[in-house]
Amino acid sequence: MSQPEPSKKAGATLVWVLGAFAGFAVLFTAIQAINDSKQGFDPRADERLSNTAEILKGQNENLAKLGLSDAAKKKAIFEKTLSTLGSKKPGVSTQVVPGSPTQLKQAAASAAPAPAPAAPASPK
Repeated sequence: MSQPEPSKKAGATLVWVLGAFAGFAVLFTAIQAINDSKQGFDPRADERLSNTAEILKGQNENLAKLGLSDAAKKKAIFEKTLSTLGSKKPGVSTQVVPGSPTQLKQAAASAAPAPAPAAPASPK
């Protein structure tokens, strides 16, 4: 028996598939280019820019009131906060980490099934 000869249409099919893929890519790019020109305009851009400027102004005023505008004062405040946090002792957390021994104990305690209620006596 001889080996079957590969079909000469296999190469042509591949070329057609790649051509179709490229054609859809070109069509997609053209549609995106047409639709993108309509999305570039924001009618509220000026309002948003003024809101942003107002918010930044308010934030800078609050920083100035707190004394965080000066780098030396900012460093002193942060050092004081760091020392305060460092002097506190860690406390017991009520948050349970999944897979921890505490969580496994709680799961085992709550997994005990409650007794079923007694069936009501049927009246005769």
